[in-house]
Amino acid sequence: MKAIGKTSKGPGIEVFDIEEPKVGPEDVLVRVKATAICGTDLHYYHWDGYAERHNPGFPRVLGHEFCGDVVEVGENVRTLKVGDKVAGETHIPCKTCYLCNTGRMHICKNMKIFGVDTLYGSFAPYTVLPEITAVKIPNEISYEEGALLEPFGVALHAVCEANIKPGDVVVITGCGPIGLFAQQLAKISGASMVVSTDTREYRLSLSKKIGVDEVINVLNVDPVSRVRELTDGKGADVVIELSGANVAVKQALDMAALNGKVVFVGTTQKPTEIDTTNQILYKELRVSGITGRIMFDTWYRSIMLVRNRTVDVSKVITHKFSLDDAQKAFELLDKGEAGKVLFIP
Repeated sequence: MKAIGKTSKGPGIEVFDIEEPKVGPEDVLVRVKATAICGTDLHYYHWDGYAERHNPGFPRVLGHEFCGDVVEVGENVRTLKVGDKVAGETHIPCKTCYLCNTGRMHICKNMKIFGVDTLYGSFAPYTVLPEITAVKIPNEISYEEGALLEPFGVALHAVCEANIKPGDVVVITGCGPIGLFAQQLAKISGASMVVSTDTREYRLSLSKKIGVDEVINVLNVDPVSRVRELTDGKGADVVIELSGANVAVKQALDMAALNGKVVFVGTTQKPTEIDTTNQILYKELRVSGITGRIMFDTWYRSIMLVRNRTVDVSKVITHKFSLDDAQKAFELLDKGEAGKVLFIP
């Protein structure tokens, strides 16, 4: 079958032929109908330190945000059957560690990530994954919407962690797809004002279409000063940091109001130095970090929000490509000239 991924170390992206994956006793084989590029996939496009650390071997198929139909099940699979529509949870738990056994499988001590630590990802017509991470979804959710449930769940996890209250002023730093999802969720959670920040006008334009109240290009405007202006000097009740920029980490703490809440989601490439005494302690900030989706509370909530059209996840889709157009798709996303980019295998 045709696939997108890597056959060797080094920058770039490849389209190549690979055998269809074999199904293990606890696995399901899925016919992929739609799959999306994530920022994580760009690590392999550039072949950086992350790619070096998470390299199960070659050839390897990239991709981990997807939706499709189950076409084969392993002999020990009990909860899924051929014909079920599924989306993929990317955090593969060991099911035996302390965290798995206390309701925190999403941060399993021995976790592997589908499409990152596995040879077969979703940028192909077929993929294979453990039964526990194949989440059955209703037919009312399209394949394209289903492919976005994984990143949407990250945004939902962050917004739930932020505990937004009616009337709160919320700042979302970063207007990538997860940021755009978080902006929608902040609005329906009762925020009186949602402010977004980014460095790219294209992504800020997508944020405007989402319906935020104020967009800030941080290359032109100091976001901390502007947020203070918008709030009569008070600052934001909630800041959700999704850009992964070191400067944004500091700005998130600075723009938060006294006793405000800051949730960190974006992953920085280098450590960030912060002044815990003045930026956190004396402000009595409530600071937390989240990763992935709570398994499976976040999934149930995500499915209900999308199925009932409370949130329109399709608003972030800007481009669709065939597998043959991998190079064009990756170049577009790497330049920041796209929202969510889909492959239709």
